Amino acid sequence: MNWLIFALLAPLIFTVVNFVDKLILEKHIRNPLMMSPFVSVMAFINGTILWVLTGFPVLSLHDTVIVMFTGLLTAFGAVLYYRALATAETSKVIVLIQMQPVMVLTLAFLLLNETITGQQLIGFVLVLGAVIALSVRKGMGGVPASTLIPLLAVNFLWSLAVVLFKFVAEDGEFTRFLAYESWGLTLGGLLIYLFVPPVRRAFHENIRQVPRRTLGVIAINETIFLAAKLLTLAAVALGQPALVSVLGGTQVFFGIVAGWVLTVIAPTVYKENITRAELLRKGAVAVVLFIGIGFITNIGSVNVG
Repeated sequence: MNWLIFALLAPLIFTVVNFVDKLILEKHIRNPLMMSPFVSVMAFINGTILWVLTGFPVLSLHDTVIVMFTGLLTAFGAVLYYRALATAETSKVIVLIQMQPVMVLTLAFLLLNETITGQQLIGFVLVLGAVIALSVRKGMGGVPASTLIPLLAVNFLWSLAVVLFKFVAEDGEFTRFLAYESWGLTLGGLLIYLFVPPVRRAFHENIRQVPRRTLGVIAINETIFLAAKLLTLAAVALGQPALVSVLGGTQVFFGIVAGWVLTVIAPTVYKENITRAELLRKGAVAVVLFIGIGFITNIGSVNVG
Protein backbone atom coordinates (compact mmCIF):
# COMPACT_ATOMS: atom_id res chain seq x y z
CA MET A 1 0.00 0.00 0.00
CA ASN A 2 2.92 2.36 -0.66
CA TRP A 3 0.74 4.27 -3.10
CA LEU A 4 -1.69 5.10 -0.28
CA ILE A 5 1.13 6.57 1.81
CA PHE A 6 2.31 8.61 -1.17
CA ALA A 7 -1.25 9.76 -1.97
CA LEU A 8 -1.77 11.04 1.58
CA LEU A 9 1.72 12.44 2.06
CA ALA A 10 1.58 14.57 -1.10
CA PRO A 11 -1.38 16.79 -0.06
CA LEU A 12 0.14 17.12 3.42
CA ILE A 13 3.37 18.40 1.89
CA PHE A 14 1.47 20.70 -0.48
CA THR A 15 -0.24 22.17 2.61
CA VAL A 16 3.13 22.78 4.25
CA VAL A 17 4.30 24.53 1.07
CA ASN A 18 1.22 26.78 1.06
CA PHE A 19 1.72 27.84 4.67
CA VAL A 20 5.45 28.43 4.19
CA ASP A 21 4.57 30.60 1.18
CA LYS A 22 2.24 32.58 3.45
CA LEU A 23 4.99 32.99 6.05
CA ILE A 24 7.38 34.30 3.40
CA LEU A 25 4.82 36.76 2.04
CA GLU A 26 3.81 38.02 5.48
CA LYS A 27 7.26 38.43 6.96
CA HIS A 28 9.81 38.98 4.21
CA ILE A 29 8.23 39.90 0.85
CA ARG A 30 6.60 43.31 0.62
CA ASN A 31 5.30 42.76 -2.90
CA PRO A 32 4.17 39.24 -3.93
CA LEU A 33 4.83 40.06 -7.59
CA MET A 34 8.56 39.62 -7.00
CA MET A 35 8.10 35.89 -6.35
CA SER A 36 7.57 34.92 -9.99
CA PRO A 37 11.08 35.61 -11.35
CA PHE A 38 12.78 33.92 -8.42
CA VAL A 39 10.54 30.86 -8.61
CA SER A 40 11.30 30.59 -12.33
CA VAL A 41 15.02 30.43 -11.55
CA MET A 42 14.38 27.58 -9.12
CA ALA A 43 12.27 25.84 -11.78
CA PHE A 44 15.22 25.93 -14.17
CA ILE A 45 17.58 24.45 -11.58
CA ASN A 46 15.14 21.75 -10.49
CA GLY A 47 14.18 20.99 -14.10
CA THR A 48 17.79 20.50 -15.09
CA ILE A 49 18.38 18.19 -12.13
CA LEU A 50 15.28 16.19 -13.10
CA TRP A 51 16.49 15.96 -16.70
CA VAL A 52 19.72 14.37 -15.48
CA LEU A 53 17.97 12.04 -13.01
CA THR A 54 15.47 10.84 -15.65
CA GLY A 55 18.21 9.90 -18.11
CA PHE A 56 18.44 13.00 -20.33
CA PRO A 57 15.12 12.40 -22.17
CA VAL A 58 14.73 14.09 -25.56
CA LEU A 59 11.17 14.89 -26.66
CA SER A 60 9.81 15.47 -30.12
CA LEU A 61 9.24 19.08 -31.14
CA HIS A 62 5.47 18.55 -30.84
CA ASP A 63 5.69 17.22 -27.30
CA THR A 64 8.26 19.83 -26.27
CA VAL A 65 6.03 22.71 -27.38
CA ILE A 66 2.95 21.35 -25.59
CA VAL A 67 4.73 20.47 -22.34
CA MET A 68 6.61 23.76 -22.17
CA PHE A 69 3.36 25.61 -22.84
CA THR A 70 1.81 23.88 -19.82
CA GLY A 71 4.76 25.23 -17.83
CA LEU A 72 4.02 28.70 -19.19
CA LEU A 73 0.44 28.43 -17.97
CA THR A 74 1.69 27.32 -14.56
CA ALA A 75 3.97 30.35 -14.36
CA PHE A 76 1.15 32.76 -15.28
CA GLY A 77 -1.08 31.14 -12.66
CA ALA A 78 1.66 31.37 -10.02
CA VAL A 79 1.68 35.18 -10.26
CA LEU A 80 -2.00 35.28 -9.37
CA TYR A 81 -1.62 32.57 -6.71
CA TYR A 82 0.96 34.57 -4.75
CA ARG A 83 -1.10 37.72 -5.09
CA ALA A 84 -4.20 35.98 -3.71
CA LEU A 85 -2.26 34.24 -0.94
CA ALA A 86 -0.89 37.58 0.24
CA THR A 87 -4.41 38.86 0.96
CA ALA A 88 -6.43 35.78 1.94
CA GLU A 89 -6.45 33.06 4.57
CA THR A 90 -4.23 30.19 3.48
CA SER A 91 -6.88 27.58 4.29
CA LYS A 92 -9.40 29.35 2.05
CA VAL A 93 -6.88 29.56 -0.79
CA ILE A 94 -6.36 25.80 -0.44
CA VAL A 95 -10.11 25.17 -0.52
CA LEU A 96 -10.67 27.38 -3.57
CA ILE A 97 -7.85 25.69 -5.48
CA GLN A 98 -9.90 22.48 -5.21
CA MET A 99 -12.02 23.97 -8.00
CA GLN A 100 -9.51 22.43 -10.40
CA PRO A 101 -11.32 19.07 -10.81
CA VAL A 102 -14.41 20.97 -11.99
CA MET A 103 -12.45 23.03 -14.49
CA VAL A 104 -10.44 20.02 -15.70
CA LEU A 105 -13.70 18.14 -16.27
CA THR A 106 -15.19 21.07 -18.19
CA LEU A 107 -12.09 21.67 -20.31
CA ALA A 108 -11.70 17.95 -21.04
CA PHE A 109 -15.31 17.94 -22.26
CA LEU A 110 -14.68 20.97 -24.50
CA LEU A 111 -11.19 20.17 -25.78
CA LEU A 112 -10.87 16.38 -25.59
CA ASN A 113 -14.48 15.44 -26.35
CA GLU A 114 -14.66 13.48 -23.10
CA THR A 115 -18.14 12.65 -21.88
CA ILE A 116 -19.55 13.86 -18.58
CA THR A 117 -21.53 11.23 -16.66
CA GLY A 118 -24.47 11.97 -14.42
CA GLN A 119 -22.31 11.12 -11.42
CA GLN A 120 -19.66 13.62 -12.51
CA LEU A 121 -22.33 16.26 -13.02
CA ILE A 122 -23.44 15.75 -9.40
CA GLY A 123 -19.83 16.18 -8.31
CA PHE A 124 -19.57 19.32 -10.43
CA VAL A 125 -22.57 20.83 -8.62
CA LEU A 126 -21.27 19.82 -5.19
CA VAL A 127 -17.83 21.35 -5.70
CA LEU A 128 -19.22 24.50 -7.25
CA GLY A 129 -21.78 24.84 -4.46
CA ALA A 130 -19.09 24.41 -1.79
CA VAL A 131 -16.94 27.10 -3.36
CA ILE A 132 -19.89 29.48 -3.61
CA ALA A 133 -20.78 28.79 0.03
CA LEU A 134 -17.22 29.63 1.07
CA SER A 135 -17.08 32.74 -1.11
CA VAL A 136 -20.32 34.42 -0.06
CA ARG A 137 -19.46 37.18 2.38
CA LYS A 138 -20.90 36.80 5.83
CA GLY A 139 -19.15 39.11 8.24
CA MET A 140 -15.48 38.10 8.05
CA GLY A 141 -16.28 34.67 6.67
CA GLY A 142 -16.36 35.33 2.95
CA VAL A 143 -13.77 35.74 0.24
CA PRO A 144 -13.63 39.17 -1.43
CA ALA A 145 -13.85 39.40 -5.20
CA SER A 146 -10.28 40.76 -5.31
CA THR A 147 -9.13 37.37 -4.05
CA LEU A 148 -11.76 35.09 -5.58
CA ILE A 149 -11.32 36.28 -9.19
CA PRO A 150 -7.51 35.76 -9.27
CA LEU A 151 -7.95 32.30 -7.75
CA LEU A 152 -10.56 31.38 -10.36
CA ALA A 153 -8.06 32.48 -13.00
CA VAL A 154 -5.37 30.36 -11.31
CA ASN A 155 -7.66 27.34 -11.40
CA PHE A 156 -8.42 27.91 -15.08
CA LEU A 157 -4.75 28.26 -16.08
CA TRP A 158 -3.58 25.28 -14.05
CA SER A 159 -6.52 23.14 -15.19
CA LEU A 160 -5.83 24.01 -18.82
CA ALA A 161 -2.24 22.93 -18.26
CA VAL A 162 -3.47 19.56 -16.93
CA VAL A 163 -5.77 18.99 -19.90
CA LEU A 164 -3.11 19.94 -22.45
CA PHE A 165 -0.68 17.62 -20.70
CA LYS A 166 -3.02 14.74 -21.59
CA PHE A 167 -2.20 15.27 -25.27
CA VAL A 168 1.35 14.02 -24.67
CA ALA A 169 0.96 11.80 -21.60
CA GLU A 170 -1.81 9.51 -22.77
CA ASP A 171 0.20 6.39 -21.93
CA GLY A 172 0.49 7.39 -18.27
CA GLU A 173 4.23 8.11 -18.55
CA PHE A 174 5.02 11.37 -16.76
CA THR A 175 8.63 11.41 -15.63
CA ARG A 176 10.28 12.18 -18.96
CA PHE A 177 8.13 15.31 -19.32
CA LEU A 178 8.81 16.84 -15.90
CA ALA A 179 12.06 18.62 -16.78
CA TYR A 180 10.48 20.23 -19.84
CA GLU A 181 7.48 21.39 -17.82
CA SER A 182 9.86 23.03 -15.34
CA TRP A 183 11.75 24.69 -18.18
CA GLY A 184 8.43 25.95 -19.52
CA LEU A 185 7.75 27.50 -16.12
CA THR A 186 11.19 29.12 -16.36
CA LEU A 187 10.35 30.52 -19.79
CA GLY A 188 7.03 31.80 -18.47
CA GLY A 189 8.77 33.55 -15.59
CA LEU A 190 11.22 35.14 -18.02
CA LEU A 191 8.43 36.41 -20.28
CA ILE A 192 6.55 37.80 -17.29
CA TYR A 193 9.71 39.54 -16.11
CA LEU A 194 10.36 41.04 -19.56
CA PHE A 195 6.85 42.10 -20.53
CA VAL A 196 5.04 42.80 -17.22
CA PRO A 197 6.60 46.00 -15.81
CA PRO A 198 4.98 45.74 -12.32
CA VAL A 199 6.60 42.33 -11.84
CA ARG A 200 9.99 43.58 -13.03
CA ARG A 201 9.82 46.64 -10.78
CA ALA A 202 8.73 44.57 -7.78
CA PHE A 203 11.61 42.18 -8.32
CA HIS A 204 14.25 44.93 -8.55
CA GLU A 205 12.83 46.89 -5.63
CA ASN A 206 12.63 43.91 -3.29
CA ILE A 207 15.35 41.42 -4.20
CA ARG A 208 18.13 43.31 -2.40
CA GLN A 209 16.01 43.76 0.72
CA VAL A 210 15.11 40.10 1.08
CA PRO A 211 17.43 38.28 3.53
CA ARG A 212 19.59 35.57 1.97
CA ARG A 213 18.11 33.13 4.47
CA THR A 214 14.64 33.88 3.09
CA LEU A 215 15.81 33.23 -0.46
CA GLY A 216 17.13 29.91 0.78
CA VAL A 217 13.76 29.11 2.34
CA ILE A 218 12.01 29.93 -0.94
CA ALA A 219 14.42 27.65 -2.80
CA ILE A 220 13.88 24.79 -0.36
CA ASN A 221 10.11 25.29 -0.43
CA GLU A 222 10.02 25.08 -4.22
CA THR A 223 12.09 21.90 -4.09
CA ILE A 224 9.68 20.44 -1.52
CA PHE A 225 6.79 21.36 -3.83
CA LEU A 226 8.46 19.40 -6.61
CA ALA A 227 8.92 16.44 -4.26
CA ALA A 228 5.19 16.49 -3.45
CA LYS A 229 4.42 16.53 -7.15
CA LEU A 230 6.64 13.50 -7.69
CA LEU A 231 4.93 11.70 -4.79
CA THR A 232 1.57 12.32 -6.47
CA LEU A 233 2.85 10.87 -9.75
CA ALA A 234 4.31 7.89 -7.92
CA ALA A 235 0.95 7.29 -6.24
CA VAL A 236 -0.77 7.45 -9.64
CA ALA A 237 1.73 4.98 -11.10
CA LEU A 238 1.36 2.49 -8.22
CA GLY A 239 -2.34 2.89 -7.40
CA GLN A 240 -5.65 3.98 -8.86
CA PRO A 241 -5.57 7.52 -10.36
CA ALA A 242 -9.16 8.19 -9.25
CA LEU A 243 -8.39 7.22 -5.67
CA VAL A 244 -5.25 9.35 -5.72
CA SER A 245 -7.29 12.32 -6.93
CA VAL A 246 -9.81 11.91 -4.13
CA LEU A 247 -7.13 11.52 -1.47
CA GLY A 248 -5.53 14.69 -2.85
CA GLY A 249 -8.70 16.41 -1.66
CA THR A 250 -7.63 15.74 1.92
CA GLN A 251 -5.50 18.85 1.54
CA VAL A 252 -8.55 20.94 2.45
CA PHE A 253 -8.74 19.19 5.82
CA PHE A 254 -5.00 19.55 6.38
CA GLY A 255 -5.31 23.24 5.50
CA ILE A 256 -8.14 23.91 7.95
CA VAL A 257 -6.37 22.15 10.82
CA ALA A 258 -3.02 23.79 10.04
CA GLY A 259 -4.63 27.23 9.81
CA TRP A 260 -6.28 26.75 13.20
CA VAL A 261 -3.11 25.50 14.92
CA LEU A 262 -0.80 28.11 13.38
CA THR A 263 -3.17 30.97 14.21
CA VAL A 264 -3.06 29.86 17.85
CA ILE A 265 0.74 29.53 18.06
CA ALA A 266 1.81 32.25 15.59
CA PRO A 267 -0.98 34.87 15.47
CA THR A 268 1.33 37.62 14.17
CA VAL A 269 1.82 35.66 10.93
CA TYR A 270 -1.34 33.60 10.49
CA LYS A 271 -4.57 35.49 11.09
CA GLU A 272 -7.26 33.00 10.17
CA ASN A 273 -10.79 33.16 11.46
CA ILE A 274 -10.85 30.30 13.97
CA THR A 275 -14.17 30.94 15.64
CA ARG A 276 -16.20 27.80 16.21
CA ALA A 277 -18.82 28.85 13.66
CA GLU A 278 -16.21 29.52 10.98
CA LEU A 279 -14.35 26.26 11.60
CA LEU A 280 -17.63 24.35 11.32
CA ARG A 281 -18.42 26.23 8.11
CA LYS A 282 -15.03 25.42 6.62
CA GLY A 283 -15.33 21.81 7.74
CA ALA A 284 -18.74 21.45 6.09
CA VAL A 285 -17.39 22.98 2.87
CA ALA A 286 -14.40 20.60 2.99
CA VAL A 287 -16.66 17.55 3.37
CA VAL A 288 -18.84 18.60 0.42
CA LEU A 289 -15.74 19.30 -1.69
CA PHE A 290 -14.29 15.89 -0.82
CA ILE A 291 -17.51 14.12 -1.80
CA GLY A 292 -17.77 16.20 -4.98
CA ILE A 293 -14.23 15.32 -6.03
CA GLY A 294 -15.08 11.68 -5.44
CA PHE A 295 -18.06 11.93 -7.80
CA ILE A 296 -16.04 13.79 -10.44
CA THR A 297 -13.35 11.12 -10.49
CA ASN A 298 -16.01 8.38 -10.73
CA ILE A 299 -14.75 6.87 -7.49
CA GLY A 300 -17.79 4.60 -7.30
CA SER A 301 -16.65 2.72 -10.40
CA VAL A 302 -13.11 2.13 -9.18
CA ASN A 303 -12.14 -1.31 -7.95
CA VAL A 304 -10.47 -0.74 -4.60
CA GLY A 305 -9.61 -4.37 -3.96
